[in-house]
Amino acid sequence: MKVIFLQDVPPNARAGDIKDVKNGYARNFLLPRELATMATGGELKRVEGLRRDAEVRRVKEAEEWREVASKLAEEPVEILVRSGPKGRLYGSVTNTMLAERLTEVSNVAIDRRGIRFESPVRMLGEYTVPIRYFEGVEGQIVLNVVSVDGGAEAAAMEAAMVEGVGGDGTGEMSLLEEFEARRLAREARERGEDEDGDGESSDSNDDTESTKEE
Repeated sequence: MKVIFLQDVPPNARAGDIKDVKNGYARNFLLPRELATMATGGELKRVEGLRRDAEVRRVKEAEEWREVASKLAEEPVEILVRSGPKGRLYGSVTNTMLAERLTEVSNVAIDRRGIRFESPVRMLGEYTVPIRYFEGVEGQIVLNVVSVDGGAEAAAMEAAMVEGVGGDGTGEMSLLEEFEARRLAREARERGEDEDGDGESSDSNDDTESTKEE
């Protein structure tokens, strides 16, 4: 079926383009969404006008995207992840994760397909990530990958590495030793919470005794 595209449909067509497409694609997707219309004699007269209007629209959208790109480039974008004691992630940061975070920061829907990591992000740290926001609008952001595993557990893991928990004295921990270090850290954290609770109870008892003496 020959159709005239009324709107841009990246990356295949621009508004005003006349193309032959599959009947199912036209009837089930393009026509119901008013992205295109059948290329009849009357509609063909609209082509030049559609192209002019689309070009004006692209220029405006490109300028808006440049503002978004400039704003996102001003400060590092932080993503929180879980990681091991040496900073290695349990998985990796994906373009979907980054797109969602950028959308949250900018309040503008960022297409994950425009994000291209130069290499997989599997460690904590800072990364420079190139992004294609819109046709002719590209930029870079600084991605800061930060661990959410803080507190007593992380401190215990770090201490274990410094002191050389590994049986070979190298400071390298086996998986079993890593689990043991995490268990000890959790117990330490729980003991701290219990002590806080006991302190509150003791204060309450002191208040009660003071009242009785009065």
